[in-house]
Amino acid sequence: MRSKINKYDIALIAAIVVINVGVLIYGGVNATEKSKKTVYVYSDNKLAGEYTLTDDYKNEFKINGDTGYNTIRIEDGKVWISDATCPDKICLHQGKIGSDGELIVCLPNRLMVQIKDSTDKDDLDIIVK
Repeated sequence: MRSKINKYDIALIAAIVVINVGVLIYGGVNATEKSKKTVYVYSDNKLAGEYTLTDDYKNEFKINGDTGYNTIRIEDGKVWISDATCPDKICLHQGKIGSDGELIVCLPNRLMVQIKDSTDKDDLDIIVK
């Protein structure tokens, strides 16, 4: 037995395709709006720097602390510590971060690098001394 495709089947398929394309386009627009990430660098519990994390931004800077320094590098939408004077070098081995909420911490130099999505206005976050 052979079944035929009628005009209602074609209309249903077309409606499903249009809805799926609309969802993909709308989701893509919202994803680009939500990707405004900011890198916050804290040294000795004080904000030492605030940088935008985008793919075309490249920067390297040194943060001096009481016991030494950390060199922070931002490139290709990622941030990492490229050099440090701390004895254990754990902060160097934490690698590159680029997602919301990720951290790099250097305890000997009292440094913290944190990524936050700047479009999240409802989230409250504090640092307690």
